[in-house]
Amino acid sequence: MFKIQGPVLAATAFDDVSGDVLRQADALARFHRVKLHVCHVLAEIYAVRPLFPYMHLEDALNVADLEGAVRKELLKAIRAKTGRTASRVSVEIEHGTVHSGILRVAEDIGAGMVVIGGKKDASSLPGLGGKAERVTRHAHCPVFLVRPTRKGKVLAATDFSDPSLPAIEAGVKEARRLRTSLSIIHAIDILPVIFPAVEGVAYPALPPESNNHIRETSKTELEACVRRYKAKGGGILYEGEAAEGILETAAELPARLIVLGTHGRTGLSRLAMGSVAEAVLRSSPCSVLVVRINKGQ
Repeated sequence: MFKIQGPVLAATAFDDVSGDVLRQADALARFHRVKLHVCHVLAEIYAVRPLFPYMHLEDALNVADLEGAVRKELLKAIRAKTGRTASRVSVEIEHGTVHSGILRVAEDIGAGMVVIGGKKDASSLPGLGGKAERVTRHAHCPVFLVRPTRKGKVLAATDFSDPSLPAIEAGVKEARRLRTSLSIIHAIDILPVIFPAVEGVAYPALPPESNNHIRETSKTELEACVRRYKAKGGGILYEGEAAEGILETAAELPARLIVLGTHGRTGLSRLAMGSVAEAVLRSSPCSVLVVRINKGQ
């Protein structure tokens, strides 16, 4: 069963969604009985004073004063949003780009989950994206993207493979935590036409009986999955592209949270998180929990 293996890290930016980030992170930490860490990343200040080296001390003191002020404001916000005092939370101040600072803290503390805010942005080019997408692409733990809370179900996506099961298990846990029902979605993308791979050579579409077999097999597996995980919200079989189906279904249910998996990657392959996860993160109408699925799991 899905379990957070380490503290919850809330990444705040003193923006409109930071209050929701703190509340969600606090609730997750309490539910999973783990520690709560809160981090804020300050922009790196490069002060080059070759003619006045003694002024480096002044710069260092200014940075220390800034960190102290930020820590004080963070503790005030944490107290207001979660009721936690300074002794019941760890505050981390980092410097540099936002996503790299968050990832450094997550690595240092062995985070079991990162909770971060992110605006809906369907216009981002593939392979780019904002801080939340970059953190999700490189984090070694689940990432919870917070969007304004609304009532609704938990929607978990699956392709029925064993590696996708942690995402459904996380959906079960989240439905229990949020006291709502779980729906499970599976998408089948049956193309009406298969385009030629070589110019001048045409390939016929799959015969109707093959498409019907795919539908019936998927329906049977989905029903078994719903029974196995006792998903009170039922199963949803969507014909079409997976990301589109997840987003449309989340809007129609409505969904309070989408849970899906993305494969762990190393090296250059980590530049691509997966088109489904990227599309859902950018355009989801609700919060999204992305579960890291490691190779060989």
